[in-house]
Amino acid sequence: MEEQRDVVIVGAGVAGISCGLECFDIQLDTVVVETDERPGGQLVEITHPLHNVATGSFPDGSTLRDSFEQSAAILGDCLRRSHHVTRADLGERWIEVDGARIRGRALVVATGTRAQQLPGAEEGAYGGDVTYHLEARPDQFVGRDVVVIGGGDSGTLDALELAKAGSKVTLVHRGPALTARHDILERVHHEPRIEELAGWELDALDGGDRLEGVTLVRRADGPRRRLAAGGLVVKIARAPRTDLLRDQLDMDRAGAIVVDRDMRTSREGVFAAGDVVAGAYARVAAALGQGSLAARSVLRYLQGTR
Repeated sequence: MEEQRDVVIVGAGVAGISCGLECFDIQLDTVVVETDERPGGQLVEITHPLHNVATGSFPDGSTLRDSFEQSAAILGDCLRRSHHVTRADLGERWIEVDGARIRGRALVVATGTRAQQLPGAEEGAYGGDVTYHLEARPDQFVGRDVVVIGGGDSGTLDALELAKAGSKVTLVHRGPALTARHDILERVHHEPRIEELAGWELDALDGGDRLEGVTLVRRADGPRRRLAAGGLVVKIARAPRTDLLRDQLDMDRAGAIVVDRDMRTSREGVFAAGDVVAGAYARVAAALGQGSLAARSVLRYLQGTR
Protein backbone atom coordinates (compact mmCIF):
# COMPACT_ATOMS: atom_id res chain seq x y z
CA MET A 1 0.00 0.00 0.00
CA GLU A 2 1.63 3.22 -1.15
CA GLU A 3 0.52 6.83 -1.28
CA GLN A 4 1.97 9.31 -3.76
CA ARG A 5 2.48 13.02 -3.05
CA ASP A 6 4.38 15.94 -4.52
CA VAL A 7 6.00 16.75 -1.18
CA VAL A 8 6.41 14.74 2.00
CA ILE A 9 7.49 16.78 5.04
CA VAL A 10 8.69 14.88 8.10
CA GLY A 11 8.17 16.93 11.26
CA ALA A 12 5.61 19.58 12.19
CA GLY A 13 7.77 21.88 14.24
CA VAL A 14 8.24 25.51 13.26
CA ALA A 15 10.27 24.74 10.13
CA GLY A 16 8.06 21.85 9.03
CA ILE A 17 4.81 23.78 9.34
CA SER A 18 6.34 26.86 7.71
CA CYS A 19 7.38 24.68 4.76
CA GLY A 20 4.01 22.93 4.71
CA LEU A 21 2.04 26.17 4.65
CA GLU A 22 4.18 27.53 1.82
CA CYS A 23 3.82 24.32 -0.20
CA PHE A 24 0.08 24.29 0.44
CA ASP A 25 -0.17 27.92 -0.67
CA ILE A 26 1.56 27.22 -3.99
CA GLN A 27 -0.79 24.26 -4.49
CA LEU A 28 1.66 21.41 -4.21
CA ASP A 29 0.14 18.10 -3.14
CA THR A 30 1.64 18.05 0.36
CA VAL A 31 1.55 15.92 3.47
CA VAL A 32 3.18 16.79 6.82
CA VAL A 33 3.81 13.87 9.18
CA GLU A 34 4.24 14.53 12.90
CA THR A 35 4.90 12.15 15.81
CA ASP A 36 3.26 14.32 18.48
CA GLU A 37 -0.43 15.09 18.93
CA ARG A 38 0.12 18.78 18.28
CA PRO A 39 2.39 20.73 15.92
CA GLY A 40 5.00 23.12 17.23
CA GLY A 41 7.90 20.85 18.04
CA GLN A 42 10.17 22.23 20.75
CA LEU A 43 8.08 25.34 21.41
CA VAL A 44 6.43 23.71 24.43
CA GLU A 45 9.87 23.36 26.06
CA ILE A 46 10.40 27.13 26.12
CA THR A 47 9.40 28.37 29.57
CA HIS A 48 10.66 31.97 29.30
CA PRO A 49 9.02 34.93 27.51
CA LEU A 50 9.63 35.31 23.78
CA HIS A 51 10.23 38.86 22.59
CA ASN A 52 12.25 38.14 19.44
CA VAL A 53 9.41 36.86 17.23
CA ALA A 54 8.32 39.66 14.93
CA THR A 55 4.64 38.69 15.04
CA GLY A 56 4.33 39.56 18.74
CA SER A 57 5.46 38.85 22.29
CA PHE A 58 4.55 35.60 24.00
CA PRO A 59 4.79 34.68 27.71
CA ASP A 60 6.20 31.25 26.86
CA GLY A 61 6.57 28.70 24.09
CA SER A 62 3.26 26.99 24.83
CA THR A 63 1.38 30.20 24.08
CA LEU A 64 3.25 30.60 20.82
CA ARG A 65 2.43 26.99 19.97
CA ASP A 66 -1.29 27.73 20.39
CA SER A 67 -1.01 30.53 17.85
CA PHE A 68 1.10 28.35 15.62
CA GLU A 69 -1.48 25.56 15.73
CA GLN A 70 -4.20 27.94 14.62
CA SER A 71 -2.18 28.84 11.55
CA ALA A 72 -1.52 25.15 10.80
CA ALA A 73 -5.24 24.33 10.88
CA ILE A 74 -5.57 25.37 7.23
CA LEU A 75 -3.61 22.25 6.30
CA GLY A 76 -6.52 20.08 7.42
CA ASP A 77 -5.95 16.39 6.68
CA CYS A 78 -2.61 17.21 5.07
CA LEU A 79 -1.23 17.49 8.61
CA ARG A 80 -1.11 14.02 10.11
CA ARG A 81 -0.59 14.04 13.85
CA SER A 82 0.44 11.13 16.06
CA HIS A 83 1.99 9.38 13.07
CA HIS A 84 5.31 7.66 13.75
CA VAL A 85 7.81 7.24 10.95
CA THR A 86 9.40 3.81 11.35
CA ARG A 87 11.47 3.59 8.16
CA ALA A 88 12.77 5.94 5.49
CA ASP A 89 14.50 5.47 2.15
CA LEU A 90 15.86 8.79 0.97
CA GLY A 91 17.11 7.40 -2.32
CA GLU A 92 13.59 6.34 -3.26
CA ARG A 93 12.10 9.24 -1.28
CA TRP A 94 9.57 7.32 0.77
CA ILE A 95 8.76 7.00 4.45
CA GLU A 96 6.87 4.25 6.23
CA VAL A 97 4.16 5.24 8.68
CA ASP A 98 2.02 2.67 10.50
CA GLY A 99 2.96 0.02 7.94
CA ALA A 100 2.08 2.14 4.91
CA ARG A 101 4.45 3.96 2.58
CA ILE A 102 4.17 7.58 1.56
CA ARG A 103 6.32 8.47 -1.43
CA GLY A 104 7.11 12.03 -2.46
CA ARG A 105 8.56 13.54 -5.58
CA ALA A 106 10.43 15.62 -3.00
CA LEU A 107 11.04 15.04 0.68
CA VAL A 108 11.76 17.60 3.41
CA VAL A 109 13.33 16.61 6.73
CA ALA A 110 12.31 18.93 9.57
CA THR A 111 12.61 16.58 12.53
CA GLY A 112 14.29 19.05 14.90
CA THR A 113 16.35 18.01 17.90
CA ARG A 114 15.91 16.22 21.21
CA ALA A 115 17.27 16.98 24.65
CA GLN A 116 20.19 14.95 25.93
CA GLN A 117 20.98 13.92 29.49
CA LEU A 118 24.39 13.15 30.89
CA PRO A 119 24.90 9.62 32.26
CA GLY A 120 24.36 9.58 36.01
CA ALA A 121 22.80 13.04 36.04
CA GLU A 122 19.09 12.51 35.54
CA GLU A 123 16.64 15.37 35.68
CA GLY A 124 15.28 15.75 39.22
CA ALA A 125 17.86 13.50 40.89
CA TYR A 126 18.96 14.15 44.50
CA GLY A 127 15.68 15.70 45.51
CA GLY A 128 15.61 18.02 42.52
CA ASP A 129 19.17 19.29 42.98
CA VAL A 130 19.98 18.14 39.42
CA THR A 131 18.13 20.04 36.72
CA TYR A 132 18.25 20.81 33.03
CA HIS A 133 15.57 23.50 33.31
CA LEU A 134 16.56 26.25 35.71
CA GLU A 135 14.13 28.58 33.91
CA ALA A 136 11.18 26.78 35.47
CA ARG A 137 12.47 27.39 39.02
CA PRO A 138 14.88 30.34 38.96
CA ASP A 139 15.04 30.62 42.79
CA GLN A 140 15.81 26.95 43.33
CA PHE A 141 19.48 27.38 44.33
CA VAL A 142 19.56 30.82 45.97
CA GLY A 143 22.72 31.18 48.03
CA ARG A 144 24.00 27.65 47.35
CA ASP A 145 27.18 26.44 45.62
CA VAL A 146 26.16 25.36 42.13
CA VAL A 147 27.98 23.69 39.24
CA VAL A 148 26.75 24.66 35.76
CA ILE A 149 27.79 22.45 32.85
CA GLY A 150 27.73 24.12 29.45
CA GLY A 151 29.66 26.87 27.71
CA GLY A 152 27.03 28.22 25.32
CA ASP A 153 24.43 30.97 25.71
CA SER A 154 22.08 28.90 27.88
CA GLY A 155 24.72 27.71 30.33
CA THR A 156 26.36 31.10 30.78
CA LEU A 157 23.03 32.89 31.19
CA ASP A 158 22.04 30.40 33.88
CA ALA A 159 25.38 30.98 35.61
CA LEU A 160 24.72 34.73 35.62
CA GLU A 161 21.20 34.23 36.96
CA LEU A 162 22.49 32.05 39.79
CA ALA A 163 25.27 34.47 40.66
CA LYS A 164 22.77 37.32 40.74
CA ALA A 165 20.76 35.31 43.30
CA GLY A 166 23.83 34.96 45.51
CA SER A 167 25.12 31.54 44.49
CA LYS A 168 28.77 30.70 44.05
CA VAL A 169 28.92 29.22 40.55
CA THR A 170 31.47 26.96 38.90
CA LEU A 171 30.97 27.07 35.13
CA VAL A 172 32.28 23.84 33.62
CA HIS A 173 32.72 23.14 29.92
CA ARG A 174 34.80 20.63 28.00
CA GLY A 175 36.01 22.97 25.27
CA PRO A 176 39.03 25.28 25.50
CA ALA A 177 36.85 28.39 25.67
CA LEU A 178 33.25 29.47 26.24
CA THR A 179 31.17 29.71 23.07
CA ALA A 180 28.47 32.13 24.27
CA ARG A 181 27.79 35.52 22.71
CA HIS A 182 30.42 38.16 23.35
CA ASP A 183 28.08 40.37 25.39
CA ILE A 184 27.27 37.45 27.70
CA LEU A 185 30.97 36.61 28.04
CA GLU A 186 31.72 40.15 29.14
CA ARG A 187 29.22 39.82 31.96
CA VAL A 188 30.57 36.41 32.98
CA HIS A 189 34.16 37.62 33.11
CA HIS A 190 33.16 40.55 35.33
CA GLU A 191 31.10 38.46 37.75
CA PRO A 192 33.26 37.56 40.80
CA ARG A 193 30.87 34.81 41.92
CA ILE A 194 31.52 32.77 38.73
CA GLU A 195 34.60 30.58 38.34
CA GLU A 196 35.26 29.03 34.94
CA LEU A 197 36.74 25.54 34.50
CA ALA A 198 37.61 24.84 30.86
CA GLY A 199 38.45 21.36 29.57
CA TRP A 200 36.58 19.43 32.29
CA GLU A 201 33.64 17.01 32.08
CA LEU A 202 31.24 15.45 34.58
CA ASP A 203 32.45 12.16 36.02
CA ALA A 204 30.19 11.43 39.03
CA LEU A 205 27.79 12.87 41.60
CA ASP A 206 27.58 12.04 45.28
CA GLY A 207 25.23 12.66 48.17
CA GLY A 208 22.26 11.15 49.98
CA ASP A 209 18.78 12.57 49.69
CA ARG A 210 20.34 15.80 48.42
CA LEU A 211 23.37 16.54 46.25
CA GLU A 212 26.62 17.07 48.13
CA GLY A 213 29.36 16.97 45.54
CA VAL A 214 30.32 16.83 41.87
CA THR A 215 33.40 15.02 40.56
CA LEU A 216 34.93 16.28 37.33
CA VAL A 217 37.44 14.64 35.02
CA ARG A 218 39.87 16.28 32.65
CA ARG A 219 39.40 14.18 29.53
CA ALA A 220 38.44 10.53 29.74
CA ASP A 221 41.45 9.27 31.70
CA GLY A 222 42.84 12.49 33.13
CA PRO A 223 42.96 13.89 36.66
CA ARG A 224 39.80 14.16 38.74
CA ARG A 225 38.56 16.95 40.93
CA ARG A 226 35.70 17.00 43.43
CA LEU A 227 33.68 20.13 44.12
CA ALA A 228 31.27 20.55 46.99
CA ALA A 229 27.95 21.48 45.44
CA GLY A 230 24.31 21.77 46.42
CA GLY A 231 23.08 22.00 42.87
CA LEU A 232 23.90 20.93 39.32
CA VAL A 233 22.50 22.70 36.26
CA VAL A 234 23.18 21.02 32.91
CA LYS A 235 22.93 22.91 29.62
CA ILE A 236 24.44 20.76 26.89
CA ALA A 237 23.77 20.68 23.17
CA ARG A 238 20.65 19.00 21.88
CA ALA A 239 20.92 16.02 19.51
CA PRO A 240 19.50 16.11 15.96
CA ARG A 241 16.66 13.66 15.34
CA THR A 242 18.28 11.83 12.45
CA ASP A 243 18.55 8.24 13.70
CA LEU A 244 16.40 6.85 10.88
CA LEU A 245 18.50 8.64 8.27
CA ARG A 246 21.99 7.44 9.20
CA ASP A 247 24.27 6.72 6.24
CA GLN A 248 21.70 8.03 3.76
CA LEU A 249 22.99 11.59 3.38
CA ASP A 250 25.83 13.83 4.54
CA MET A 251 25.81 14.81 8.22
CA ASP A 252 28.24 16.55 10.55
CA ARG A 253 29.88 14.90 13.55
CA ALA A 254 26.85 15.62 15.73
CA GLY A 255 24.46 13.97 13.28
CA ALA A 256 22.98 17.22 11.91
CA ILE A 257 22.15 17.35 8.21
CA VAL A 258 24.49 19.25 5.90
CA VAL A 259 22.65 21.51 3.44
CA ASP A 260 23.56 24.17 0.91
CA ARG A 261 22.22 27.71 0.79
CA ASP A 262 18.95 26.46 -0.77
CA MET A 263 18.39 23.82 1.95
CA ARG A 264 19.31 20.99 -0.43
CA THR A 265 20.93 17.93 1.12
CA SER A 266 23.48 15.62 -0.51
CA ARG A 267 20.60 13.41 -1.73
CA GLU A 268 18.72 14.52 -4.85
CA GLY A 269 15.18 15.64 -4.14
CA VAL A 270 15.71 15.68 -0.37
CA PHE A 271 15.76 18.96 1.57
CA ALA A 272 16.10 19.83 5.26
CA ALA A 273 15.14 22.81 7.42
CA GLY A 274 15.17 23.95 11.03
CA ASP A 275 17.23 22.84 13.99
CA VAL A 276 18.05 19.48 12.38
CA VAL A 277 20.33 21.32 9.92
CA ALA A 278 24.07 21.57 10.62
CA GLY A 279 24.98 24.99 12.00
CA ALA A 280 21.35 25.94 12.57
CA TYR A 281 20.61 29.12 14.51
CA ALA A 282 18.13 27.86 17.10
CA ARG A 283 15.56 30.64 16.86
CA VAL A 284 11.89 30.59 15.85
CA ALA A 285 12.46 33.22 13.16
CA ALA A 286 15.32 31.22 11.64
CA ALA A 287 13.21 28.05 11.48
CA LEU A 288 10.33 29.94 9.87
CA GLY A 289 12.63 31.35 7.21
CA GLN A 290 14.32 28.03 6.48
CA GLY A 291 10.98 26.29 6.10
CA SER A 292 9.83 28.86 3.56
CA LEU A 293 13.14 28.69 1.71
CA ALA A 294 12.96 24.90 1.56
CA ALA A 295 9.50 25.15 -0.01
CA ARG A 296 10.81 27.48 -2.71
CA SER A 297 13.64 25.05 -3.45
CA VAL A 298 11.20 22.14 -3.59
CA LEU A 299 9.09 24.03 -6.14
CA ARG A 300 12.13 24.74 -8.31
CA TYR A 301 13.20 21.11 -8.10
CA LEU A 302 9.77 19.77 -9.05
CA GLN A 303 9.48 22.21 -11.95
CA GLY A 304 12.83 20.98 -13.24
CA THR A 305 11.86 17.31 -13.09
CA ARG A 306 8.63 17.47 -15.05
